[in-house]
Amino acid sequence: MAEGLFNYMKHLSIPFAILIIAATLSIIYLPGINTPFQFDDVKRIAGQKVIENLDIGNIFQYSKSRFLLYFTFAANYYFGKYNVFGYHLVNLIIHIISSLLVFALSLIIFNSPRLKKQNLAQHSLILAFFSSMIFAIHPIQTGSVTYIWQRGESMAGMFYFLSIFLYAKFRLIQINGGGKKLGWLFYILCFVSMTLCSLTKETSLTLPAAILIYEICFLSKDMNELKSSLKYLIPILLFILAPIMITKLESQSGTISIRFTEYYIPYYCTKIRMLIKSLLLMAFPINQSLEYDFTWSIFFADLILTSGSLIILLSLIAICVFSFKRNPLISFAISWFYLTLSITTLVFLEDIFFEHYLYLPLFGYSLILPALSLNIANNLKINKRWWIGFLIALIAAYSITAYSRNLVWKTEISLWEDAVKKSPYKARAHYTLGVYYFKAQRYEGALREYSIALKLKSEYPEAYYRLGEYWFHFRDIERSVGYYKKAIEMNPEFFEAYVNLSNVYLANRQYIDAKECLSNALKFTNDQDVIKSINRILNEMGVL
Repeated sequence: MAEGLFNYMKHLSIPFAILIIAATLSIIYLPGINTPFQFDDVKRIAGQKVIENLDIGNIFQYSKSRFLLYFTFAANYYFGKYNVFGYHLVNLIIHIISSLLVFALSLIIFNSPRLKKQNLAQHSLILAFFSSMIFAIHPIQTGSVTYIWQRGESMAGMFYFLSIFLYAKFRLIQINGGGKKLGWLFYILCFVSMTLCSLTKETSLTLPAAILIYEICFLSKDMNELKSSLKYLIPILLFILAPIMITKLESQSGTISIRFTEYYIPYYCTKIRMLIKSLLLMAFPINQSLEYDFTWSIFFADLILTSGSLIILLSLIAICVFSFKRNPLISFAISWFYLTLSITTLVFLEDIFFEHYLYLPLFGYSLILPALSLNIANNLKINKRWWIGFLIALIAAYSITAYSRNLVWKTEISLWEDAVKKSPYKARAHYTLGVYYFKAQRYEGALREYSIALKLKSEYPEAYYRLGEYWFHFRDIERSVGYYKKAIEMNPEFFEAYVNLSNVYLANRQYIDAKECLSNALKFTNDQDVIKSINRILNEMGVL
C-alpha cells in the first residue's frame, strides 16, 4: 500500500493538489459553519455599529490600520446581518486562498536558484503539497479560522504570502531573462498586495524584512547578486513606513505599546517561555485552549525554565547562522519563526499568548518538516514510501485534531468549559463561563464561576458587575446594589454598571439615586442612540 501511495504521489498534478487542499479544509471547517460569535467576536463584531453601514469613509475613520478587515465585516453584515454562516464562510475562503498561496510559494522555494541543485527540487511538487497541507489543516489554525474576529490574522497572512509570491515571480523573471513587462507587473502588484496587508493588520510591519530574508535565502547566490538586487529591495524595505504612518494616523488609542514598567523583566522572561510553547504547539498541538495560563517568571523554578528556554532559542539562532550556506531552507524557517513572532513578542500585551499569533509562523514549520523528513529518510536510506506514509499519517492526525477542536468551539459553554479545564487558574476563563452559565439559566454554576474568578483576581470589576446582575435577577436588591457599587468603585468609568445600578434603583422606586447613576453613565458614552435613550428615561422620570 505504501509503495502505491508513493507512486501515486509522484504523479500528483497541481490542479488535483489544489482540489485536495480545498476539499480537506471544507470537510474540517464546514461542520462548524454555524458556530456562534465567541469571545471578542461579541464586542468587536456583533453589535458593532461601524459595520452596520457599508460606508467606506466612516470605516476608514474608525480604524485606518484595520480598514480592510472592518470593510469585510461590513460586507458580511450587508449581505447577512449577524448570521454567522456568512462570516465563517468568508473566513474559510480566506484560509483556503492562503493555503493555496503557501502551496504556490513552497513550489517556487523548492525550485529556487539556491535549492535547485539539491535533492529537494526533484520532489518539489510533493514537498509543496505536504507543506501546504500541514499549514492548511494544522489544528492551531482554528484560532484564526473558526474564531471570526481573527480573520485579521488570516487575511493579513493571505496578503503577506501573496506579496512574497509576487516578488519571487518578479525576481525569477529578472534572473531567467523572461518578459520584462510581465516581471514589472508582478513587482507593482507586490506593492499593491503590501498596501492591502497594511490596511488589514499591523502584521504587515514585518513584511519588507520577510521579503529581504526570502531574497537572501533563496535567490541571491552571493554578495554581488544581493547587491545587484538592492535596487528592487530598497523600495520594498522603505515600504515599512506605510504601516507605521497608518498606525500613527490611527484615531483610536490602542492598548498595544512597548512599556517599561516594574513588570518589564518578569514579563519578557515569560515571553521567552512563550516562544518555546509556540514551537511545541506547532509540533505537538495537544491541550489547545483559548486561554493559556502563563505564570510570570518571578520564582526560582520559573527562572530555571526561562534559562533553559533561552538556551534553546539561542541554539536555534546559532543553527540559523551556521546552516545558511549549506542549507538555507533551515535558516529561512528559523528566521521566519523569529520575524513573524517579533511583534507579539516585543510589544507589551495584556495577553501573553493566543493561538492566532501562530498563523504566519506556522509557515516556517510547514515548509521545513517535509523537507527535513525527506533528508532524514535519504541519509538513513529509508524507502521513500515510508516517508510518504509518515507525512500522510501526520496530516491525518492533524486533520482529526482540527476537526475535534472545531467541535469544542461549537457552543459558548463548551469552549469556556474547555478553557477552564485546561487553565483552571485563569480568572477570565471562569468569569466568562459564568456569564454563559447565567444566560443558559444554570444559575448555580454561574455563581460558582464568578466566585472562583474573584478568588483568583480580587480586583475584577466585571465579576462584581455580573454578581450584581445575578442577585438582581433573584430580587436581592441589597446584594445587587452592593456588588454594582463595588464594580464602580474599582472602575469609576464603568458605563454598564451605572446603567444596571439605575435599573435596580428604578425597580425599588429610588428615583434620585437612579437619576444620579444615569447622569454618571452619560459621562462615559459617546453613543448618540444610548444618550437619547437615557435622556428619554430621565424625562419620563420627570426629574430633568
